[in-house]
Amino acid sequence: MRSRLRVIGALVFALLLAGEQAMAQGDPSAQSAPRIFGQLALGTALTPVGFFGAGWATKHAVRRMGWTDENASRAAFVAAYSGTALAAASGPVVFGRDGKSAAALGGSVVGIGAAALSVRLGNWLWDDDRRHCGFGCWTLGAVTVALPSIGATVAYAASRR
Repeated sequence: MRSRLRVIGALVFALLLAGEQAMAQGDPSAQSAPRIFGQLALGTALTPVGFFGAGWATKHAVRRMGWTDENASRAAFVAAYSGTALAAASGPVVFGRDGKSAAALGGSVVGIGAAALSVRLGNWLWDDDRRHCGFGCWTLGAVTVALPSIGATVAYAASRR
């Protein structure tokens, strides 16, 4: 178990280091650490709001229009992930400067893909009560929520060149 936690820790460290290096390379004018923190924090905070808010609002709206539960669930699924991408991209767009909004949106979509892989890793490690959900499990969960915002922030910074 400790070896798996070390692997998770190494992956998290490598991801954060790669993101920092990508933002530092060739910036026209380097962004301050508080600005980058604001981009990450706002995008991470709004990610679950975008997911649950867009999903719930869509499901509620289409049910009122007479859609079946199955079709309403499909529409809510698409809206939830669309809301996640837009919410995660909002951090760099609001706090950033000189970058491209489309790059932030594309980075958040890539981050959603990375988050899906992170969820699979978590399921492999902790599903079916294989082991107690401790520090590694909670850390992986937090990283999973932050990945769309990390992707958006890195892509936005890269688009500033």
